[in-house]
Amino acid sequence: MEAQTKLYTPSNKTHKSISWAMLAGLLILRLLLMTGVEYFAPIPWLDPLFELCTYVLTLCLIWWEQDRLALFHIDALSIVIIIFLKPIQTLYLSFLWITVQYDNILAFPRFPSLVIWFGAAALFFIIRKKRPELLKVQKASWRWLGIGILVGVGQALLLGYPMSFDPSFQNYKPTLFNELLPILPIFVYQLGYAAVAEEPLFRGFLWGHLRKAGWHEWGICLFQAVLFALGHIYYLPRMPISFWVIVPVGGLVCGLLAWKSRTIASSMAAHGIFNALAGTVARFIAAYIH
Repeated sequence: MEAQTKLYTPSNKTHKSISWAMLAGLLILRLLLMTGVEYFAPIPWLDPLFELCTYVLTLCLIWWEQDRLALFHIDALSIVIIIFLKPIQTLYLSFLWITVQYDNILAFPRFPSLVIWFGAAALFFIIRKKRPELLKVQKASWRWLGIGILVGVGQALLLGYPMSFDPSFQNYKPTLFNELLPILPIFVYQLGYAAVAEEPLFRGFLWGHLRKAGWHEWGICLFQAVLFALGHIYYLPRMPISFWVIVPVGGLVCGLLAWKSRTIASSMAAHGIFNALAGTVARFIAAYIH
């Protein structure tokens, strides 16, 4: 644990600069490439390109910051989720029924998906050989994972009502069987899709770098939630309530979870289960309660 909490010193300014550069790359991918282009001129292949580049940069940052991952709320369980769930997502895109595009370029075994598998396998085997302690999951991490799931479920139930007023959830009559059956596989999918792309960035590396720069953690929590909301500005035309209410609240909740647990495994769990469940709750409320 001592090795994981080692701080920056004047002798490794180059290391720090490269780490900031990779973080900047993640922010550019999210806030300019993905968000900006998606808002002004949606391109079908842009989201998979964003996912692929973000995942590769995230893997690189994990290895680059291997000696101080605790600063970024990244523990063994977080690493396991990041390494394994993204490749599993590519299998979902190919073989399992789920509400995603079947022609996604990340679907296994297309070449971009193989890049994901290769990157995940490379990091896993390098860590296993050189830093096996980074893969030793603690009991506290599992407990926080469970707490994150419960928080995400509660958030979906509470926010389902305002979310139901978004136009995207109107004029649809859901059935209990069709809506509830895919929740578990969608949860697993969302862990590999949204949680792996966003939690290491906003609640992990961004948080840790700002904390090391001297920011107060309440300020970091609010700032990352604002950036997280801006990263979803493309919701504004079709889901305005989600943009103004649901996403900012979600950013704050995930930030508080990562802060208090010191592991993004908790915020990843909350993020994944919220994304899997909230739409279902909103559709039922829109159809049967309004």
